[in-house]
Amino acid sequence: MRFLIFLVLSSLSSSLFAAIALPLSDSEIDALAGKKEWRDLLHYHGVGAIKGSGSQIDDPNFFMSQQGNQSPAAELKATLAGFIQGPTLADTNQAAQCRYPARFFWLKKQRPDLPLQQIECPDFDPWFAQINGESVYLIFPAAYLNSPSSMYGHTLFRVKKKGNDAPLLDYAVNYAANADPDDNQLVFSYKGLTGGYPGVVSVMPYYQKVKEYNFLESRDIWEYKLDLTPFEVQQFIRHVWEMQSTQMSYYFFSENCSYQLLTLLDASSPRLNLADEFSLWAIPADTVRVLKKANMIDEASYRPSLLNRMSNMLTQIDDERIEVAKALVDNEQLDLTELDTYSDRDQAQILEVAYEYSRYLVARKKVTSSYLNGRSIKLLSLRSKRQRGEVFAPVEPPALRDDQGHLTQRLGLSLGTKDSNAYSVLEYRPSYHGLLDPPGGYLKGAELSMFSGSLRWDEAESVEVDTFSFINIRSFAPKNALVTPKSWQVNASLLRDESINDELVFRLKGGAGVTQEIGRSMFSVLLNGSASVDQDYQDGYRLEVGPELKWLWYGEQNNLQLGFEYLTDINLHNAERRSVNGVWAHQLAPNWQLRLKASHSWYEAQSWNDTSIQLLHYF
Repeated sequence: MRFLIFLVLSSLSSSLFAAIALPLSDSEIDALAGKKEWRDLLHYHGVGAIKGSGSQIDDPNFFMSQQGNQSPAAELKATLAGFIQGPTLADTNQAAQCRYPARFFWLKKQRPDLPLQQIECPDFDPWFAQINGESVYLIFPAAYLNSPSSMYGHTLFRVKKKGNDAPLLDYAVNYAANADPDDNQLVFSYKGLTGGYPGVVSVMPYYQKVKEYNFLESRDIWEYKLDLTPFEVQQFIRHVWEMQSTQMSYYFFSENCSYQLLTLLDASSPRLNLADEFSLWAIPADTVRVLKKANMIDEASYRPSLLNRMSNMLTQIDDERIEVAKALVDNEQLDLTELDTYSDRDQAQILEVAYEYSRYLVARKKVTSSYLNGRSIKLLSLRSKRQRGEVFAPVEPPALRDDQGHLTQRLGLSLGTKDSNAYSVLEYRPSYHGLLDPPGGYLKGAELSMFSGSLRWDEAESVEVDTFSFINIRSFAPKNALVTPKSWQVNASLLRDESINDELVFRLKGGAGVTQEIGRSMFSVLLNGSASVDQDYQDGYRLEVGPELKWLWYGEQNNLQLGFEYLTDINLHNAERRSVNGVWAHQLAPNWQLRLKASHSWYEAQSWNDTSIQLLHYF
C-alpha cells in the first residue's frame, strides 16, 4: 500500500514538475547531470563482478523522478523543478530544499544564477544545528570474530561538534544491515552474502557505539581525523540527512559498511573518488588504506577495549591483590576487611580492577546486571575516596595500527616433497589473516579467511585442486587471572584425504578449548570434531573426535608453530588419525614472507612425511 501511494504521489509530482519551465536547456541539464558530484549524490557507483550503470540505492523514496535510479538527467530535472516550485505542501519538510539539502547547495554552487530560494526547514534546520559539525573522524573498531558482520572489523564516522571537547557527546554516523533479530547465524550469513538485508544510514550519540564496540564486545577502537574543508564537512552532514532511512541492499563483502561510508564522503567533495577504488570487495582495513593514500588522514588515536584495559592492569599488580579484587565482585556480601589491610594506593588499584572486572561480567552476561550494577556503583564510590589520579600505567597502543599491517590478499608458491614425491602448489587467499602471517596490525592468535584455494602439480605433471576453503576461522583468545575466553575454530573446506588415496573430500571441522599466553608464546588445548563426506569412505562419511595441542610463538621477524592432533573415527571403532606439524615463518619484507613446513601423519598402519618451502606475497 505504501509503495502504491508513493507511485501515485510520484506520478502527480512528476506531472507538476513537468509543467514547470526550467531555466536550463536540455544540454545544460545533461552537462550538470554528467558531473561526478551529481552522480555521487545519487550513488551511481559500480561495484561487484558485473558493474551496474544505475544507482545503488534501491529505495524509490530517495528519488524525485521515477527514472531517477537510472537517469541522472531525469532526476536533476525533477530536483531542479522541485527547488523552483518551492514549498507548495502544508508540510514544509516535504519541500525539495528540505528533503535534499546537499543537492540544493551543490546546485546553487554550480549555478549561482539560478532562481533557487533557500527556505526554513522545521526538521532539518534544528537537526543540522544540533549536529553542529566541525570535523569528521573515521572510527575503526577492530575485528570481532564472534559476529559474522564484524569479522573483518567495522567502520563508522564521528562528527565532532564545534566547541565540544568530549568525544562521547559527539554524533556517530553508521551504516549497517537492518537484520531480522530472529534470524540465526546461518541465515544471517546467507542473507548478508546475497544482499538479503536492507542497509540503512543512521545517526546516534557516539557514546552508544563506544559502549557497543569498546565495552560490550571488547574491541579496540582507532579514530582517524579526516582532512575535510569546512564546506565538505557541512555537505557531508547534509547528505547524511538525505540518506537517513534510505534502503540499499547490504552485501558483507562489497556494498558493506566501509564501502557505503566512502560513498558518503565522495558525495561531499568533487576531489574525492574513494569508492571506485573497490570492485569485488571492500575490507575495512583496506578502506582506511585508501583514505591514507588519498592524504585524507590527519591523525590517529587509540581507544583500548575493556578487556585490554583490564589485562593491562593485571600485569601491574600481584596475584594476591587480584584475588582481593575478584572477591569484591564475586562475593554476594561486600566485605572490605581484606581491602583495608593494603596501602591507599594499593586499595585504589584493587578497586579499579574490581570495577573493570564487574563491567566485563555485565558485558558478557556472566552475572545478572541488576546485582552488578549496584556493586559497580559502590566500587566507584569507594575508589573516589582513595588516592586520586592515575594508579596504573596506560595501555600502550599497538606498534602497528590495523591499516598498517600486511595487505589482505595473499598469493603463495610452495615447493615440497611428500614421501619422496616432488610437488608444487599455487595458492590464493582473497583475505584476510592467518595465524602465522605477520601479526602487526591484526589480532594475535586469530585467523580468518574465506573462499581461498590452491592448485597442485606433481611429478606426473597433472594439475588438480588441492584445497578450497569456504570459511576458516580460528580465535585463540588467551585467558588471564580473572577471565577465560573461549578459544574456538571452525573450517568448511574441500581437501585431499591421504587415507583414501588423496581423494578430494568435503570436511566440516570445529573445536573449542582454552589458550594460555606466556610471554611471546600461546599454548592452546582444544577438543575437535570433524565430519567428512566422500563416496570412498566405508559409510560414505567419516565422523572423528579428539584433542589438539598447539603452540604459537610470535617474534619481531619470525613466527613458529608446533601442533599435535589425535582423532578417533567414531563410525569405524578404533580407527585413529594422528598428526604432528611444525612451521617456521620469516618476514622478508613488509608484504613478503618465507615459510618452512614439516609434518608427519598416520592413519591406522599408513603414514606420510611432508616437507615444503613456501614464498608468500601480500597485496
